[in-house]
Amino acid sequence: MTRQPLELETSKKRSALRQIEATIKHFHDGELDSAITLAAAGEGQIPESTKGYLFRFLKRLAPTDDFNLVVNWLKHPGGPENATIPEFEAVLVISRAIHKFVAAYEATTQAFIDFEKWAVENGHMPRFLKQK
Repeated sequence: MTRQPLELETSKKRSALRQIEATIKHFHDGELDSAITLAAAGEGQIPESTKGYLFRFLKRLAPTDDFNLVVNWLKHPGGPENATIPEFEAVLVISRAIHKFVAAYEATTQAFIDFEKWAVENGHMPRFLKQK
């Protein structure tokens, strides 16, 4: 079977959006490692914003904590061979990516809203976070 090579015309914004929305699907499929890695990639390509967002708040709240410990373990060969990834860790990284996207682009999607609602309803987030 032969096919034509694929091409995709995209932008940083569109790519980040696609990655974050795909990460939500991986999360709900139980693929927490894939969800975390993809969410971190999406978060990483979003430009900084003057508006507040979750990761900036976390770093201010606990400046000595390593909020990328699991992200880095998944991306690099160092560290222990095996680990248990709690659901909350994936929710936190996905939420970081969503909130940075919303802060930078002043836009959201239904997938973002639904995920945040799910996170609140399941006790992972105390409330909906407001853009500031």
